[in-house]
Order: sequence, then structure tokens, then C-alpha cells
Amino acid sequence: MSKFPLKLSRMVLDEKEQQIRDLLVEACTDIDDRESDRTEDLVLRFTGGWVRDKLLGQHSHDLDVGINRMTGYDFAKKLQHFIARHPQKYGEMMKGIHKIEMNPEKSKHLETTTTKLHGIDIDFVNLRTETYTESSRIPEMKFGTAEEDALRRDATINALFYNLQTQQVEDFTRKGLEDLKNGIIRTPLPAFDTFHDDPLRVLRLIRFASRFRFHIEDEAIAAMQHDTIRKALQQKISKERIGAELDKMLNGRRIIIFSALNSSSTNE
Repeated sequence: MSKFPLKLSRMVLDEKEQQIRDLLVEACTDIDDRESDRTEDLVLRFTGGWVRDKLLGQHSHDLDVGINRMTGYDFAKKLQHFIARHPQKYGEMMKGIHKIEMNPEKSKHLETTTTKLHGIDIDFVNLRTETYTESSRIPEMKFGTAEEDALRRDATINALFYNLQTQQVEDFTRKGLEDLKNGIIRTPLPAFDTFHDDPLRVLRLIRFASRFRFHIEDEAIAAMQHDTIRKALQQKISKERIGAELDKMLNGRRIIIFSALNSSSTNE
């Protein structure tokens, strides 16, 4: 029997979420119909934390929407035009759009666009893949597939998607649903590589383990304790970013301390 049985065997949206889903899918169909030279249809997915929390029966305050073939800003503008052409049906459902530029120092590695639909905060961003250099945790971003976007994430439980068109949960890591059921924190790709690319993920995994009372799997713990990862955590991550993660961690249900952090910047 699973340690943490999921509350929902199939994703069930509440009324506002369903209305948002229906609007976005209708907008996709309209946009596709107007772009005869497109190479693929638009596909939207709710991504990451919302899917995880929804499956656990917890409330999530915002939605991240992954887009397969255009930027978040481009889609938001087209959505805004679609709503303007259907004022009786959608009225004041959308409350403006705001582009958020890249800000790597605050872990914003990609331009995103935010708005409110039915009073719910929505972030639009294109699906992407990442390439890291040896000396920096700031990746080079490129458009990617849904699978590439899932595999780049910090933990399998944060790599689950909800496909708006098919209305199905997608688990491209093939481990996310089982890990969510069994209370396991693991990285989609080898833990050492994941932490070496962005050592801040060490603290993020500890934070999620603390929040959900999940167990970090052995490979990830071993990678956290590796001298190379501990040095990368010191060299690549600012004290401000480490402090921000520690603040979030301390607000979790319990505090977990690993020897992997013994030589972190808290000793500097």
C-alpha cells in the first residue's frame, strides 16, 4: 500500500479551474485556426506545484501554464485579443498582463508573463530545456519538449503536468506519480548532475522533504554530501539565495538537517 495515497485518481478541477481550462483551450483552437502555417497545434499544460498539490488534495494559490510553441507573452497577448472578441462570454475574466523579465539573481532564468483569470494568478511560460556552464547556475534556455521540460526540474514530484487538451496528468519522468504516492523526493536526472548544474536544488529538495514529510532517496542524499556539490553550493549560490531557501525551509512542518550542509555558506 502506498504511504501517501493520492486524494484523486483523476484530476478534478473546481469551478474556476474548469472555466480557466475551457477558456484557454478555446483560445488555443482559435489561435491555431488563424495560423495556417503552424507546424504544430498549441498545447497547454498546468505544470509543477499546482499539479502536485492538487493530487495531494491541497489548495494551490496560483497556476503555471507551460506552452509548447510560443512564449508566455505572445500567448497572453493572443489570449487577450481572443477575450476582447468575445466580451459577452468572457467579459472581465482577464485582468491585464505583465511581463516579468529575466532576473537570475532572484532565480528568474526565463522571461515569464503573469495575469489574473477569475482572480487566480496565472504565469505563462514556454516549455524549455536548459544548458549549464561549469562556473554558473544560470542556464542557457531554449524551447523544449514537454519531456525535456519535465526532466530539467528539481524533483520528480514537481515535474508532473496536467494537459489541458486531453485533461490527463502526464508523468514524463515515469517516477513522479509513484514518488508522490510513496513520499519520496528524488531528482528526474542523476542527482549529482542535477545538483552540480544548480546547487540551490539541494536546499529546494530539503525544503520539499520538510514541507511534505517525504523521504529523500539515497542517491540524492549521497550527492548532497559530495565535496564537489558542497563546494559548488558555496561558490555558485549567493548568501541571499541560500538565506531565502532557508527561510522557506524553516516555515515548513519540520526542520531537517543533513550533513551535506555542514560546509555550506552558513559557516562562512
